[in-house]
Amino acid sequence: MEAIENHSEIPIPIIFLKNPSAGHTDPYTSHFVSHPISSQSSLYKPMYVPVLEHNSDTAPILDVLSQLGQSKGPDQVTTSGDFPYGGLIFTSQRAVEAFASALDSIPIDDVHDINEPLRQLTMPLYAVGPATARSLEEIKKRHMPCCLIRGGEQAGTGDLLAKLILQDYNHFWNPAAGERKKPLLFLTGAKHRDMIPATLMSAPGNQRIEVQTMVVYATSESSSFASDIAKTLVATSTAHICWVVIFSPTGGDSLLGALEWSADSNNTKSSLRRANPETFIATIGPTTRDYMKKTFDFSVDVCAATPSPEGVRQGIEEFMRTRVV
Repeated sequence: MEAIENHSEIPIPIIFLKNPSAGHTDPYTSHFVSHPISSQSSLYKPMYVPVLEHNSDTAPILDVLSQLGQSKGPDQVTTSGDFPYGGLIFTSQRAVEAFASALDSIPIDDVHDINEPLRQLTMPLYAVGPATARSLEEIKKRHMPCCLIRGGEQAGTGDLLAKLILQDYNHFWNPAAGERKKPLLFLTGAKHRDMIPATLMSAPGNQRIEVQTMVVYATSESSSFASDIAKTLVATSTAHICWVVIFSPTGGDSLLGALEWSADSNNTKSSLRRANPETFIATIGPTTRDYMKKTFDFSVDVCAATPSPEGVRQGIEEFMRTRVV
């Protein structure tokens, strides 16, 4: 096995094929800059090349929020009591960003009538995974301080979140007191799985929870990805080692497509390593790894044992330890 030469203190570029988190430092940046390579003391230099473009649609969210402004009590004070939903479901940071954009674009004439009852709401905000939950923290702080963020670390998948909601949401309502169980609003992208609504609405008897789905963003492949990744690889060509981290089969498609890789050709990784002969590839998990092997006959260097910053770093460092001289 060819060894990687030890270059202490020289930053190692690590290119994440994803959009960085909005509104706070991306957890991959936070983790990698705070964990230099233990065997070398080299620092990582995180870089981002988005594979996808996300276009928010705030109109349907604003339509729902406007109902808060129409809810007047007997003294003409705006109230949150007639808000049609008992909670919100978020399964991605993109949905949180669309919701935040809607909150920031409330017409000036409606700001007071909407923001005041919004701050009174005590409903749960359900989130898949810690990254989505972190994205909701700023919304809670600025606009919805009485709401409760549920899920996060305890619900890293849609299936786990659905189970958590079934256990949690029904405790908010007391049918014996004549309370009506309000539906949940699922904010999602144009392409999404219906597993969460299906699970909640197929629950038996009083456990059943009505879910209404609202599409708040659309996703498409970045039109500039090919040029962006080419420029980034050239910019890292002076580094002794470079890593590229792929987060999805779409990311694998885009990377190899930009490099004109073909499973039918006699290509080797030289097409990827023209700029830097020591460029290595990691995937977030086995789904992407297996897809790249099956579709392109492309073998990645590292597959993270867990889909997290820690899992990616540990996989990379284990690979590096076996190759450092």
